[in-house]
Formats: sequence, structure tokens, C-alpha cells
Amino acid sequence: MESLQEKPLPADRERAPTQARAASSAVSLSNSSAPTATNRMDLAAFDGSFAPLVRPQAVRLTPWYRRRDYFVGQWFEPALWRSAVVEMIATCCQVFVSGQIVATISTYGTPQLGAYIGISNLVLIATFIYAVAPASGGHMNPMITFAAVLTGLCSVPRGILYMVGQTAGGALGGGILLGIWGKERAIAVRGGGCWYDPSQANPGQIYLNETFASFVLLFLAFGVGLDPRQAALFGPRMGPALVGASLGLVTFSTSGIIPGYAGAQMNPAKCFGNGIARLDLSYQWIYWFGPAVGGIMMGILYNLIPPHHAELSKRKSREMSREITSDSMAERAEASVIASS
Repeated sequence: MESLQEKPLPADRERAPTQARAASSAVSLSNSSAPTATNRMDLAAFDGSFAPLVRPQAVRLTPWYRRRDYFVGQWFEPALWRSAVVEMIATCCQVFVSGQIVATISTYGTPQLGAYIGISNLVLIATFIYAVAPASGGHMNPMITFAAVLTGLCSVPRGILYMVGQTAGGALGGGILLGIWGKERAIAVRGGGCWYDPSQANPGQIYLNETFASFVLLFLAFGVGLDPRQAALFGPRMGPALVGASLGLVTFSTSGIIPGYAGAQMNPAKCFGNGIARLDLSYQWIYWFGPAVGGIMMGILYNLIPPHHAELSKRKSREMSREITSDSMAERAEASVIASS
């Protein structure tokens, strides 16, 4: 059972006394100022949250795929269901705003559509993550959640509920856009995203671009937003802004590679909503399987080289040293018993 326990990192042990004193002071102040009310906040604290200050500061010695609670726990926790509802609402709002941005830019008639979308994504995603990360972790993307599940950062129940909520939110956002635009306008702006002209490229090309662009975005998002070392290096509040910058960079870099192609989208829920908005779900498999394969690639990389690989190696070395020492002592004791007899 010892391997199932979470053990703090050395840096956490050094900060523990200071944090404990600060927490004690905060509790005493809150109790004195509001003795009849509770100030306890309901935060979505899990390893895959984009709010680093509420993430558990611990290293699990047991891999996620060997932990039963990772697969079957939390199903009946009301806070988890509330977080899934937040993900649904946030994804709906994100699809609505991003679709309206595309429609507005199209109205202006600018030829640099990809550049403006890339810049708007930088602000859009960062703002939404800042808004909902404390309540749900700020995923708003089945690709992010799926990759977080495969890397041990998000439990299976949370991942399933989040992805269902995100997909439902995307569909709701697409339906709202269709109702606002009307069929003719929705088709004219191609549902606000996730389109390509089959006469300009074949599905294999688009799928390959979507797959590797998804992996690149995940690599950047995990590095700047979910890596537990990031907050100590760049500050805990920079993560969402850097994730938004990563999406804007990848979106812009792929937006003009093929005529009639909107560029990599890397969000299946958003593309599902865009398809509903334009009443056309053709080639949806590209926008689902591409990010899924990108998530699997990220999962393989993360599990081979986890952020705490150095600390885990040291702990394994110490455990092996203790085992060798205990075996040597047992052998010497056995030898002394034999000699005495």
C-alpha cells in the first residue's frame, strides 16, 4: 500500500512549513472575519488542470494504469458532474465566439483570414482557460482531455464526462450559430471553421496535417500548461496565455498551406459544432481521428519520459539500494547462524 501513497517532492517538503503557517493565518483571519460562513472554494483540483496552483503537488509512485481508482473512482462525486457541465457551457460559448469571429472576418473580405484567426485564437483560448480553469481545469477540447487521460493526468470517469460534455457543448454552439445566421449565411461562412475543398487536396493530406498539428499543439500545451515544473519556472499564471499562444501559432502556420483549407483545427467538439452549423458533417472523421492519434502519440511520449522521471529514478535507486542492503544483512545473518551451528 505504500506505493499507492502520494509523496511530496523535496522542494514541496522545504516549502511545507511556510505554506502551513500561511494557511493557518488565512484560516484564522477568515474565521475572525466571517465566523458563520464558510470560505471553502470548490476547485477542480486534478493533475490535468490548467490552474497549476490547485494541482496536487505530489508524485505518484504507482503508474496510472495500475491504479483501480483511476478507472472506476469519482463517478458519484457531484463536483465532477458540475465540472463536466462547466466544460459543456464553456465549449458551447467558445464555439459560438470563434464562429462569430470567422463570420465577422469574412464580412470584412480580408484575404488574410488565417492570420486573423490565429491572432484571435491566442486571445480567445487564453481568456476561456483563465475563466473556467478553477472550475473544471479549462480543457474545452476532447483532444486535450483524451491526451490527459492517456498520460495519467485525468481519471477515466472525469475524461468520459468531460468529452461528452464538450461534444454536447460544441453541438449546442453550432445549433445556436445556425439559428442566428440562417442556412444561407451558415453555408456561406462554412459553419465558422473546419472545412476544406476536396478538389484542392485529398483526405489523406488533411488527415496527416491534422494528426501531426494536434501532436505539436499537445506537446506545446503540456509543456507550457500541464508540466508540473512550468509554474516554478515561468510563474503559475502564464500557462493559459502560453497555451493560447501555442494554438494561435499552430493555427496560423497551417492556415495557408492548401487553397480552400481552413488549416488544422485540433478540436473535435468545435468541428462537430461547425459541421452542425453548416448542416454538413462530411469528413468529420478527419477532425476526430487526427486529434485522437495525436493524443496517443503524446501519451506514448509522456509515459516514456514523464516530467518526474529524474525523481522517480532516484527513488527507484534508493529502493533498490535498500533491498540490496536488506538482502545482504539477511545473508550475513543466515551465514552466522550456520557458522554457530
